[in-house]
Amino acid sequence: MLRTGKQYLEALDDGRVVWVGDELVDNVATHPKTRDYARRIAEFYDLHHRADLRDVMTFVDDDGERRSMMWFRHRDKEELRRKRRYLETVIRELDAGAAPRTPDVNNYVFLTYMDDPSPWSEQSVGTGGRDLTAGITAFWQHIRDGDLNAAPAFVDPQTDRSRESAQAESPALRVVETRDDGIVVRGVKAIGTGTPFADYIHIGVFFRPGIVSEQIVYAAVPVNERGVTLVCRESTVKEGRTDEHPLASRGDELDAVVLFDDVFIPWERVFHVGNPSHAALYPQRVFDWLHYQALIRQAVRAELMVGLAMLITEHIGTYQLPPVQTRLAQLVGFHQTMRAHVIACEEEGFTTPGGLYKPDVLLFDFGRAHYLEHVPRMVNEVVDLAGRSALIFPTEKQWERPELRKWLEPLQTGPVGRPHDRLRISRVIRDMFLSDWGDRIGVFENFNGTPLLAVRMLTMHRAEMAPSGPLTDLARKVCGIAPPEPTGDTAYSEQAAYARRQDARAVAS
Repeated sequence: MLRTGKQYLEALDDGRVVWVGDELVDNVATHPKTRDYARRIAEFYDLHHRADLRDVMTFVDDDGERRSMMWFRHRDKEELRRKRRYLETVIRELDAGAAPRTPDVNNYVFLTYMDDPSPWSEQSVGTGGRDLTAGITAFWQHIRDGDLNAAPAFVDPQTDRSRESAQAESPALRVVETRDDGIVVRGVKAIGTGTPFADYIHIGVFFRPGIVSEQIVYAAVPVNERGVTLVCRESTVKEGRTDEHPLASRGDELDAVVLFDDVFIPWERVFHVGNPSHAALYPQRVFDWLHYQALIRQAVRAELMVGLAMLITEHIGTYQLPPVQTRLAQLVGFHQTMRAHVIACEEEGFTTPGGLYKPDVLLFDFGRAHYLEHVPRMVNEVVDLAGRSALIFPTEKQWERPELRKWLEPLQTGPVGRPHDRLRISRVIRDMFLSDWGDRIGVFENFNGTPLLAVRMLTMHRAEMAPSGPLTDLARKVCGIAPPEPTGDTAYSEQAAYARRQDARAVAS
């Protein structure tokens, strides 16, 4: 099935409980604070029906069914590049990442479950010996066949970090009852991005010191399930102002606190429970796929920044000035560096236990780190090169008034381009970098899948980064130090074999 935008919008009217600020939303597809982003996701689905994008957006599976490329399981380098072209197309068609959490991103994380589902079941605690792998496979097939959208919600509430016991006392989601037909959960997931617009909530958890067994839950819950409430932050939508705010008016994916009030989850939608050691290793590998897409999105965003800076300096007549050219070169270099990380991680990829071709983890993680470290300076360059053009310009209604336009049009006239085109460029720069909506996008990029410090810290938790791993082989050789004896208890070997295989090239070597 290739879902249409119309089918998606109709599915949102399902009784889900969504608060946006102080308002209880009756229908996410029609309410003024949510409808524009719902339409943006509908636009995502409709991209798959465009004849000119058919070969990029869809593929024919082994059963002869034409499906969205978000379900494509790449087995070699060229197939991974094909998936990248799809991801890039979605990003470009939806305004260069103005909608960071589209269904293709959300569903990409399920590849880790499908790649090797056995450990998720084998390492569970408290299942009564049930095999959870059948449910993992069945759920993948269910969301694939319906072209559905499962938004992840892994982050728990913040606790008092000065004492480990605080985690067990927190309102974090936990199992409160185990039954023959499933589990009952109660508590909170602190952040779910785009959850009001999804079909399912993909529950997971990250390890925290002091986390207890009953807080370890990986499962899927319908957004409209009885007992589920989404409490969204205040919206940044600029209602009905498409001309004035070309990006911010298109909607806000809304970050939400997700409340679970004794919600029942049948065993067939439970992927793992009960093992804190599992939570210390596996979620990072689950989100590898999301982080690869994030690198692609950041590369496209860097391209947009270069283009905006070039267009605005051309319009205001400063493009040819040597100091301006030098500053533009920094933006070009930033974009090229991001592209280099994308290409390199694909080139240096490896095959996972389930036969997927996975990009090199270190290269895409350090690519994300490079973006997070340098993007604030690049944003400042774009805004500074635009000068007052990004800050003060007429509204569309002011522009349309003849008595004002005769004064305002000369202010937007430069050596090239139409005066109104400068307004369009200025509005995009303002929305992207000088608005509440743009600030939220910036915060999302910083915290989506870990901020800069955590990217670096978690990278050092990868199997190959241990001193006993392969990255020290050359240094040992140059220093004349013998390799460590294979005792089986090094930091490298102590990591779960599954995690080492998911981190991979190091294991192969």
